[in-house]
Amino acid sequence: MSGSAADPAHPARDRAGAGGGGAPGGREAGAAGGREPLPLAATDAQVRAALAARAKMERLLAAPTPFASDDGSADPAVTAALEDTESERHLRLDRLWAALTAGRLIVPVAAHARPGRGAAGRADDSGRAGAPESGTRAEDPARDAAALAVDLPDGRTALPVFTSAAAMTAWRPDVRPVPVDPRRAARLAVLETDRLWILDPGTRDLRLPRPAVVALADGRDWAPSWRNEPVQREIAARLGAVEGVAGVAFEPGAAVELRIFIRVEVSGGASAVAATMEACRRAMADPAWADLVDAVELCPLPG
Repeated sequence: MSGSAADPAHPARDRAGAGGGGAPGGREAGAAGGREPLPLAATDAQVRAALAARAKMERLLAAPTPFASDDGSADPAVTAALEDTESERHLRLDRLWAALTAGRLIVPVAAHARPGRGAAGRADDSGRAGAPESGTRAEDPARDAAALAVDLPDGRTALPVFTSAAAMTAWRPDVRPVPVDPRRAARLAVLETDRLWILDPGTRDLRLPRPAVVALADGRDWAPSWRNEPVQREIAARLGAVEGVAGVAFEPGAAVELRIFIRVEVSGGASAVAATMEACRRAMADPAWADLVDAVELCPLPG
């Protein structure tokens, strides 16, 4: 056989050599394909990064989740608080808030189907009908819930949160349930809505107090204004500076968070009383109060 013929057993080597001194090692094969090969060191770095990402994902999938056994049903403590018709409103709210924050909530996420994911009301990849997605397979499955924020009659938006997968399905059967820690839901509401939750929209439509949601997002205990003495002192000082106000007192509201009794001097007549009350309303409309007091009722008393 002629020595000038290419050796068919080593075609890549012979073609590289014909170019007059090919690059050493792994670069030869890459050059044969007509592409600029990556340096070996860069290839190694990419492999290491890919292996690290794979190991991280395996750890994430194997990590335990507090919601792994969640069947989507409502917490009995939450149900009991919601069904309490004997206690006064503020006491029911206290009990409900304690129960909600001690467990988990469900937020809705649009059911644009991911492979192997179940929509609300259907069996998910655990085989349980209506079971909420545990969230171990997504970086943050709750982050899309804000796209389903509810528009309230007063023009504000609230994050819909649910006590159960059934309550969510009754609201919208086309979304899927994702269980979340209440503080995560509070942070989401603070970042993406008007710092409000609406509980079980479509069935209960219960708006939770804004100061409670803000406090939870900040990692603080909520002290309702009806028993928050520092807040009451601040309100009393602000209203006490209004001309015509002779005194201020507080009690829990029947339909709002806080009822404020304002003792108004009547010596100036009805027009003076009206002017005093209008000045008090303006003082309480200051946005600075929004994270401290949810809603108030101003009740004038003769001075």
